[in-house]
Amino acid sequence: MMNNFFKFSLVTIGIIFSITKSFGQIFEGWITYKIEAVNPDTTLIDDSTWQLSMKEVFGEQKHIIQRCYYKRNRYIADINAGKQNGWQAYNVTDKLLYSWNDNNDTAITVDTKKSLDPFLEIKDNDMTDTILDIPCKSVTLTSRFGQMTLWYNTDYFKIDSTLFEGYKYGHWEQIAKRIGCLPLKIRQEGLNGSTLQTAISYKKESINDDIFKIPEFKTVIKNPIN
Repeated sequence: MMNNFFKFSLVTIGIIFSITKSFGQIFEGWITYKIEAVNPDTTLIDDSTWQLSMKEVFGEQKHIIQRCYYKRNRYIADINAGKQNGWQAYNVTDKLLYSWNDNNDTAITVDTKKSLDPFLEIKDNDMTDTILDIPCKSVTLTSRFGQMTLWYNTDYFKIDSTLFEGYKYGHWEQIAKRIGCLPLKIRQEGLNGSTLQTAISYKKESINDDIFKIPEFKTVIKNPIN
């Protein structure tokens, strides 16, 4: 049965779905991300206590490792959450994101055409970082229920923003229009807490179409918060 793993994954994963280009060419390959839950208040929760709680949720690794495969407008993520593994895939036909655990015949879907968190604004800020030896600048997106900061470099992983018109979930439509590329790091703060997602490796290579096939499920559940 679905559990908190997918509640966490749907929030962090939905905001990075994309078709990518690298070095001016359409990107086909994979990108691996490390996704961490951030201690909401270090004055109330000391680091050792927080790390112990992360170990209880995600096992010894204390975070999620997510490898995302991209090919044109297709996307699928292999998710290692320590104590359990799963997948998330975008269906270009019905515009749904499907999430499921390994060896499970039940999936949860999110309608990417909808968002319960109205977009307010996206603007530049002065925070910079270097990720995978790539110098990045950043923007901050503000919505009714939260805020996210995205680090990116427009010379890497460029996208065709027109392909994401109507992609409301995670405010990806606005992100694609504004930065025109895939973010390398995302800090998200909102009602579900704070997460930090950072690219740790990537590779440009041909991806077999079969990897994007979504299984047949016995039960498909619509995400109730979507």
